[in-house]
Amino acid sequence: MSNTNLPVKSNEDFVGELEVMDLSELKGRQYMVAISSGDPNGPKFVCSSIRGPFTFEEMCEAVGVMWREHQHHAKVMVCQKDMTKPLTYLDANTIDYIEAKFDDIITESMLEGVFDDIKDYTCRAGLTDVVDPENPLLKANKVQAQKEKEEEI
Repeated sequence: MSNTNLPVKSNEDFVGELEVMDLSELKGRQYMVAISSGDPNGPKFVCSSIRGPFTFEEMCEAVGVMWREHQHHAKVMVCQKDMTKPLTYLDANTIDYIEAKFDDIITESMLEGVFDDIKDYTCRAGLTDVVDPENPLLKANKVQAQKEKEEEI
């Protein structure tokens, strides 16, 4: 049960340590985790570092340990099978929040949401769809390529 009326906060007004983020919409999915490179909300990551698939709790642990032990920010991809859809990533603020509070997130998750109803959430998790213009499998890119081909004729 997600709090969809809560905002997904932008970088300017977000401090991960001070927020209480509703992560309920992230539970029950599978994730791939890698070391982030470049823009925190962009698609780039170190390919040789990708690991997974992880459950929600495993992903939180991988993100938190990566930050605590190595000081590397994570790039977290939501696993999906549809090759024609853009990749979905956790946004930079959600990663920052998980890095700051992963121990608490995992502990509360093991208690199966006992404390979820008591929390006064300040925001919710952010997901970002990143469209790669070089990916020929995406529907949007196929449509654009078809339009360009028709214009040439």
